[in-house]
Amino acid sequence: MNLGYLLENAAARHFHRVAAFDEKRKVTFGQLNERANRLGNALIALGLQPQSRIASLQYNGIETIEFDVMAAKFGYVRALLNARNSVAEHIDSLNLVQARLLVFGAEFIQQVDEIRGAVPTLEFCICIGGSTTWAAEYEAVLSRAAAAPATHVVNENDWHSIYFTSGTTGKPKGIVLSQRNWLAVVRNHLVDTYAKSDTSDVLLHAAPMSHASGSLTFAHLARGVPQTFLKRFDAATTLDTFERDDVTTIWLAPTMWSKMVELMDGKDRNLSTLRSIRFGGAPISVPRLRDAVERWGPRFCSGWGQWEAPQQCTFFTQEQIGAAVAARDDRRLASAGVPMTYCRIATADADGTILPRGEEGEIVVTGDHVMVGYLDQPEATAELRIGEWQRTGDIGRIDEEGFLYLTDRKRDIILSGGSNIFPRQIEEVLYAHPAVLEVVAVGIPDNTWGETIHAVVVPRDGATADSAALLDWCRDRLPSNKRPRSVEFVQDLPKNTYGKILRREVRARYWTAQERQI
Repeated sequence: MNLGYLLENAAARHFHRVAAFDEKRKVTFGQLNERANRLGNALIALGLQPQSRIASLQYNGIETIEFDVMAAKFGYVRALLNARNSVAEHIDSLNLVQARLLVFGAEFIQQVDEIRGAVPTLEFCICIGGSTTWAAEYEAVLSRAAAAPATHVVNENDWHSIYFTSGTTGKPKGIVLSQRNWLAVVRNHLVDTYAKSDTSDVLLHAAPMSHASGSLTFAHLARGVPQTFLKRFDAATTLDTFERDDVTTIWLAPTMWSKMVELMDGKDRNLSTLRSIRFGGAPISVPRLRDAVERWGPRFCSGWGQWEAPQQCTFFTQEQIGAAVAARDDRRLASAGVPMTYCRIATADADGTILPRGEEGEIVVTGDHVMVGYLDQPEATAELRIGEWQRTGDIGRIDEEGFLYLTDRKRDIILSGGSNIFPRQIEEVLYAHPAVLEVVAVGIPDNTWGETIHAVVVPRDGATADSAALLDWCRDRLPSNKRPRSVEFVQDLPKNTYGKILRREVRARYWTAQERQI
């Protein structure tokens, strides 16, 4: 079994149905399968063999799916570059994977011209919507290639893709995922996250498909669901697309749908077709989630995972979230859900001993979705492994009903007066204040305590609050050792290209004169 079979089966079942569309054109399942075959055969004609490493640099679009499907069917190892990253980051990523081919959008001709001279392994370039003396035009490449299916049989253990850690310091690691890993991801989506999806659905990719949104592609292809795209996320444009294209499902980072909820407040929008907003990639405060559900209804579902064990390890359903909001059960609403059907989770102590339920520790996972390993870094991979389990770097606990509660990232601990303090609890309290839009709690240097807690706050538009008011708010809601000692107001917080707040970048501002020990 391999991922390519999913599209072939979908093409057989839904040959004339629309598989993908944008404002200019539509592609049926039959056409998508044929175009993927043509692209794969074109790469064979270039001399690229199965397991060759290839990459894509483009905004969300039909060609993104064609490239993804082709790589799976023909057994290439693909990397999807985030179109919002810098040229230097693209060079690092391509050199890391030693890519031999790059398919890119015409918007990136200038950047790729700079990139190709800095990546010695890069032999071939194909341009979507344009051409140069050093890059062939995408449609011309497809028109010259055969439409025959792949002859090479792709194995479950073959490598499928390389993703990149989203660290904020140093160069990223390459995360190697196999066909087996991705089949497990699709299986979990079909059984759990999108168990009710069918041909009446429409999936919108508004977040970058190089990240979590792209992980929805194969599960929805398998169900015969048409997919549409936005090149870049914009809250107003996404709301317009919901109405225009009868969108039913989407993946968004919390910062993205929070902007949409705020933008739509008090305004009349037709969201009658919207069934599911799957979110993840960053924590969301309980007050913010409760407010969104009360405004938009029980459309929100979430999960927790990481690329080392993609793309979900737990699932918190719309029904569970809606029930928690209705019951005012903030404890349950703070959960990350229960394990996916084909995944196991537990907590472990520092020595790797599995802990009883209810005890806080590092979250560990196991299942067919756990990565092959870090690219060319066997020692780093071995550090994560405890027998069948893999460490995640997240701290949490699991209650008697199997619900996971994330405490924080192990590396984000604030060390104050000999105590380990997790910033997420502090941030939850501050998010409940009506004047707070976004907040990060970090440890800053202190000669007496080692670190003290400092809150960096983005206020809501039109809100009035001062440091004293927020400190008083925390004094009534947190134990003394977990209260912020100072508050700073800023216009915005640094975020990565996927919308995740860069805690380390915030914290680094206060540690330039000395080195933090964690």
